[in-house]
Amino acid sequence: MLNKIFFFITMIFSSLCLANDHSFKLIINGKETRITTADLEKILSLEIRTSTNFTPSSVFTGVSFKELVKNYPIGLGRIRAFAWDDYSYTMPIPELLKYNAILAYKKDGNYIDISALGPYAIIYPRDSYPELETLEVNAKTVWQIKTLEILK
Repeated sequence: MLNKIFFFITMIFSSLCLANDHSFKLIINGKETRITTADLEKILSLEIRTSTNFTPSSVFTGVSFKELVKNYPIGLGRIRAFAWDDYSYTMPIPELLKYNAILAYKKDGNYIDISALGPYAIIYPRDSYPELETLEVNAKTVWQIKTLEILK
């Protein structure tokens, strides 16, 4: 019983620490930069109303990849998103730009908590483009992002 209580307290503490971290690593050419939600909020934000494979139609707020490319030396290669659960997926940056995908930090006006698959998620406007309603786009909708690595 004591082990269960300790595990529960550890999980709550870990969730609080991660939720209060509100940052992710951006890795470009091996150089790491820590980007906070406050940094993202200084960049022009965009709202997308769409459903995802995890959520019904919701309004997601975040920074478009067009703005990220303008504000960071990301280039037009590929980006690999890593989640807190070690899931990762690589996608072409031109595709993110074409569909005006965002790095979301809010859902329905509230910051996305790690328990709700936050604090960051890549969101495609699936409901606006029928061709985005695929299993591959579901895989690209990476939640709980901890790292974005730019690949050539």
